[in-house]
Amino acid sequence: MDYGSWIVIGAVCLIGEMVTSGFFLLWFGVGAFVAAALSYLGFNFTIQFIAFLLVSVVLIGISRPFASRISGEPERRAVTDRLIGQTAIVIEDGLVKFDGEIWRAKSHDKIKKGDKVIIKAVDGVKLIVEKKRG
Repeated sequence: MDYGSWIVIGAVCLIGEMVTSGFFLLWFGVGAFVAAALSYLGFNFTIQFIAFLLVSVVLIGISRPFASRISGEPERRAVTDRLIGQTAIVIEDGLVKFDGEIWRAKSHDKIKKGDKVIIKAVDGVKLIVEKKRG
């Protein structure tokens, strides 16, 4: 394969990286540019292709932990921690409203519409609540 084809492949990968947020195609673009340089220097296609794969895979392996820290979602625990200890209002049996959002809720206490409750824990998509005293 001539170096022009590798440059086109590299450019397509870089443009694809700009469109997506996976931090993945960039390394295939770099690998393609390395293969283009080898093609320009006269190496055969097998060497070019092996270099393309090797450079791409090594760079992906090195960058994945870094990329997942940057682009990953925040830990769920951090999101649910802000709920614990907050006050919600019972809007009907098994449903509470907190911060404008409606949540399913479980309680060992007898609670009814209009009661204020304290969020004690989060169990999946349900809040564990207890009736607010006083």
